[in-house]
Amino acid sequence: MDRGRILIFGESKETSFELRNLFDNHRFELEIALNKDVGKTVLSTRMMNLIVMHAETINEESTEFFSYLTGQGVSLPLMVCGEDADSCREKIDYEGTVACFDKPYPVADVLDYLADL
Repeated sequence: MDRGRILIFGESKETSFELRNLFDNHRFELEIALNKDVGKTVLSTRMMNLIVMHAETINEESTEFFSYLTGQGVSLPLMVCGEDADSCREKIDYEGTVACFDKPYPVADVLDYLADL
């Protein structure tokens, strides 16, 4: 994904910046949303190539967010990162592709995943 646009969701500023730092030294346009409503606004106004969510954000509120995406016909690739990210996969009801990366982040694997998009 060359110069792709990535929407980042973190539960807090700290987790959002943690995710941002994964992509900061690469040629991506990054948007950070600290809540799902801001994310919906970003997705309705800008074309994005990838959604990245911290594992802490996968909760009841994210179920409504995934329903919103489906209703809007959005099926962007989704990347979930954080502690026990792989265990979040079963909680995600989403039509797009989902990739999970546990902490500590395998940066080379993450970058390979992005290159394949």
